[in-house]
Amino acid sequence: MSLHSNGRPVEAQRAGSKESAVPWSRAPRARRTTCAIAAIAIAAIVAGTGCRVTGSPQDQRANLASRLSDHRAAQSVAAWRASLDTLGWRVATLDSLAHQLGTPHVVAQARAAFADARRAFKQAEVGLEYYAPTTTHALNGPALPEVDEAEGPEAVAAPTGFQVVEELLFADDPMAQQETLCEELTVLRQLVTRVKTMMAVQVTTDDRIFDAVKLEIARIVSLGITGFDSPVAGHSLSEAFAALEGIERTLRPYRAATETGRTLDSLLRHAQRALRETRAQPDFDSYAFIVQHFNPIAVAVHDHRVALGIGVPTERRGFAMQASTLFDTNAFDPRAFAPIDLVAEPAARVELGRRLFHDVRLSGDGARACSSCHIPERAFTDGLPKSRGRSGQPLPRNTPSVINIGLQVGSFSDLRTTYLEDQVTAVIENVDEMHAKLPDVVAVLRRDTVMSAHFRDAFSVSAAPHDSLITGAHIRGALAAYMRSLTRLNAPVDRALRGDSSAWTPSARRGFNVFVGKGRCATCHFLPLTNGTVPPMFQKSDVEVIGVPVRADTTGAHIDSDPGRFRISRAEPHRHAFRTPSLRNVALTAPYMHNGAYRTLESVIDFYNRGGGAGIGASLANQTLPRNGLQLSTSERQDLVTFLQALTDTTGTQRR
Repeated sequence: MSLHSNGRPVEAQRAGSKESAVPWSRAPRARRTTCAIAAIAIAAIVAGTGCRVTGSPQDQRANLASRLSDHRAAQSVAAWRASLDTLGWRVATLDSLAHQLGTPHVVAQARAAFADARRAFKQAEVGLEYYAPTTTHALNGPALPEVDEAEGPEAVAAPTGFQVVEELLFADDPMAQQETLCEELTVLRQLVTRVKTMMAVQVTTDDRIFDAVKLEIARIVSLGITGFDSPVAGHSLSEAFAALEGIERTLRPYRAATETGRTLDSLLRHAQRALRETRAQPDFDSYAFIVQHFNPIAVAVHDHRVALGIGVPTERRGFAMQASTLFDTNAFDPRAFAPIDLVAEPAARVELGRRLFHDVRLSGDGARACSSCHIPERAFTDGLPKSRGRSGQPLPRNTPSVINIGLQVGSFSDLRTTYLEDQVTAVIENVDEMHAKLPDVVAVLRRDTVMSAHFRDAFSVSAAPHDSLITGAHIRGALAAYMRSLTRLNAPVDRALRGDSSAWTPSARRGFNVFVGKGRCATCHFLPLTNGTVPPMFQKSDVEVIGVPVRADTTGAHIDSDPGRFRISRAEPHRHAFRTPSLRNVALTAPYMHNGAYRTLESVIDFYNRGGGAGIGASLANQTLPRNGLQLSTSERQDLVTFLQALTDTTGTQRR
């Protein structure tokens, strides 16, 4: 699924899609510069290009402002191309060394060459991820097979790129895998050639340059320092340094003798110095770095863009266009995860959805409401290992919370529906849950004059007075609007990440650093939402195979028989794969996992600490969770529990 964009081709956002090297559709130009900066820069361009300016003074200013914008943006693209040239010859050097593997000395040289190549990639990442996302994913995506479900269950593509090379080169005996390594490097070289060709004709605009930088900062925070794309070599911090270099080079054409420009330069230098001084991941204070460096840099980029008179692209995106950091109070727009034609949802529609959520008339026998299983007082869960069906029998899976459900791509544990509206239909018409039909529910509600009035308040924009507004589509829309209104991102963790260190305890702060660092939790439960929707574009939700057992055994375990996503896709990599759930309010939503196998957070952490299903004796060939365990100490595990407890925010959600 792709989110909606009227600036970037939708097909270029989809995994496995064809890319285009042409620029994205451009938003209307904002005023590009302040007068003082413009006067100096325009004069330099005119003098340097020898152009003659003609026309009215107003036309001259518009023409020169356009040239200035194109000139600065072109310089940024030139910086990306220079990094790609460096990447090309560094990958060629790595390829040459791979063909010579035979001694530990050459292995060490090859590993050093790999690190150099990855740093060059990271310096260009800010532009590549923005304009060539599909090829960049092939260059640096996870070393896991990918299923193209549109092509059928057999359309499984083997992974390619740096992370595959990393697994081979940093294995215990890379020389034993030399042939495979050389084959992968041949593919990597082809991908580099492809992306260089694409970027050779790329043009851009000022607003896109700053948007790309904003997303790259968010990418470093959510994927870089967490170790997401350096899982074996552990080069996350040095690569974050290189990514900051790429940001600095991208913004260099926009430097000006202004307070905002000087502030941004200073912050970038201080952040790079801090990364240079702390290269060992276990010693890295992720919280301090985010609050003291990354958030201020993101704010400074925003301020400098505003000072230069540069606008933002006119798009709807999960990470809101006007937000500066991932942790802003307005950082996320739930409408970006909704159907493309959704407009602003009035309070009356949300209120109607709340009423319907608690209305037993939505069930076929008039005995169950949504809130029968999603109990507000339990953070919209029911406290059972598996929810109970109409006749009291257990349903196949645990009841998930609906708080923050509007901030994810796809619904249900197996992602079988895309939008919340579709989820509503699936539940109402499920024979074991509500066992109703939407037309029948419509007929019942239309006999209620009070309910008819509520529907008219919620959907009366274009209806004629005699029209009934109680329709299946409006029932779906109201319930979805209510669930989207249950977005809560003001937990102690959120307040701390906005700079209020008093919002949490020292133990919770240590637990955050375990979550982001040694525990590797944030490589699947991505910051800041802690669900599986991949930042910074938030367009795709991951499914993972972690090896959930039938019961909480620690040895000789057997995998739960639920096939997960495989039931939908029929693709073998998806066997026992489930959507990565949000950890928001997790302290209130026990028991855990899709089958409720674990009753406490401590037992869940023990499961991960042992290496998932493989670590407790289960046989599972396609487990995506690392099998070698985490080696967390007792105190680290307790700090992690404290951090998870600090993700609680149910403010204003318990009204029935």
